[in-house]
Amino acid sequence: MTMKDERHSLDSPVDALTRLFYILGSPIAHVRAPVVWSALFKRYGVNALMLPADVTASNFNTAMKGLKATENVDGAIFTMPHKLAAMDHADVLTQRARRIGSINLLRRLADGTWEGDNVDGAGFLAGLHADGVSLEGANVYVHGCGGVGRCIGWTLGMEKIASLTVNDVDEERARELAGSIASVSSARLATGMPSMTNIDIAINASPIGLNAGDALPFPVDALPPHAVVADVIMEPRMTALLESAHARGLKVHQGRNMMNHAMPIAASFFGLPASFDWNGEVLDR
Repeated sequence: MTMKDERHSLDSPVDALTRLFYILGSPIAHVRAPVVWSALFKRYGVNALMLPADVTASNFNTAMKGLKATENVDGAIFTMPHKLAAMDHADVLTQRARRIGSINLLRRLADGTWEGDNVDGAGFLAGLHADGVSLEGANVYVHGCGGVGRCIGWTLGMEKIASLTVNDVDEERARELAGSIASVSSARLATGMPSMTNIDIAINASPIGLNAGDALPFPVDALPPHAVVADVIMEPRMTALLESAHARGLKVHQGRNMMNHAMPIAASFFGLPASFDWNGEVLDR
């Protein structure tokens, strides 16, 4: 077998022209993006890879300096805890990123500058719609006001919901988010733990549930029978929160829905061909 034949038989996923995208977070072991994006790149003949980078908060700025200086890197995705800090590495921001105050996407522009966007909320909203969840007139609770919580809060606050309650261990962060949304939203805004008997959609937007043995982020026992319980955590697919809600007979909405439905929006932002189906669900069909 010649070297050329051997190279083809190995079906190597990279060559010298491969474009690179990274997902940065810590911890990173639970994320599905590298497998899903890279599999779809291969399926559609796009010479690119999505690579995981386990970067702690203390090393984030150093990592970003090296990433942006690498000429074959076209973009990055950010997960916990980097969505706020990543703002400092964008030269320009989309309108929704400026409003939300965090980014989960960064792309290299033709002039070498970097643009940031946040599509977590748009993906979460698209996932709810695809799952048949109605928002009109709903009382919504969002637990966690970090990067993803801010994005979901802002996005749902712009919908025709009745009320939005946000809660965080950092009470000032929750108050700031509620006040910002209230200035442009028609919904009633509140902070803290609400009476769960009045909640129609309860969302965990915190990292609670990533680790076995984590306490539930909020109780589900008092939720009404029609309530929907959603989690942003992708692995495990059924978190303890969702298991508890399911055991009560409540509708549950898994975290991977947000990523799957945000992927087409992110693909468009990254300039990937719109003719392909970038929804991560296609790999599960």
